[in-house]
Amino acid sequence: MVLQSILMGAWGIMSYKKKIVVTGSEGLIGRQIVKDLKDTYDIVKLDKQIGHDLNNAKFVESFFIENKHLYGMIICHAHNPLPLKNTKKIEPHEQDLEELRQYFETNTISCFNLCKNFIKNNSGGNIVTISSLYGINSPKHHIYNNFVKPIGYSLSKSSVVIMTKYLASYYAPKFKINCVVLGGVYDKKFDKKFVKVYNENVPFKRMMSVEETTGIFKFLLSDDSSYATGAVYTIDGGWSTW
Repeated sequence: MVLQSILMGAWGIMSYKKKIVVTGSEGLIGRQIVKDLKDTYDIVKLDKQIGHDLNNAKFVESFFIENKHLYGMIICHAHNPLPLKNTKKIEPHEQDLEELRQYFETNTISCFNLCKNFIKNNSGGNIVTISSLYGINSPKHHIYNNFVKPIGYSLSKSSVVIMTKYLASYYAPKFKINCVVLGGVYDKKFDKKFVKVYNENVPFKRMMSVEETTGIFKFLLSDDSSYATGAVYTIDGGWSTW
């Protein structure tokens, strides 16, 4: 009887965890979210690196049919290629339309399809999308040396903001849907000169550490944000104030 009670107690603890989906789980921010939230939530990881094509509508539809009763979802995956040393500088008026479509396919359409299928297969829940500083303001072009931040990134990420507001207003109060905008997150791959110039444009005088990214997601998934929906939370060290 004692052993049975222990096992039942352990099962109760295990089953108490609410299940959430994290897309882009193998990326810089996604990995940190999984690490920091795994003790609180039962996390389902989705990422191209582990064989998931989130641009494939049939895969996404099948996934949510097979994974119901979800508590929440954080959409972290994005098309945002880093500039390499020999990357060609592409002026906005020379932007290839097929490349532009690639930004929208991943950053906007895939994001919407995930939201759509989450809503179709759940009676309620929490969705957190991620836009970008360059989805709410123009890039500060002067901080880039021989590189132009692609306009496709800004266009597609700005769409995430209005998509979030649209869905949040339509599906309230059953669904809480909010958007997060993070400041530049430091990566050791970044060029030191770029980091220096970036820091000069931030009131905090530094980039965001990856460990600082998860607090806002914890808040939005918790009951502490019970009255929050359709909002855009900008956590950027003051970057967007200038």
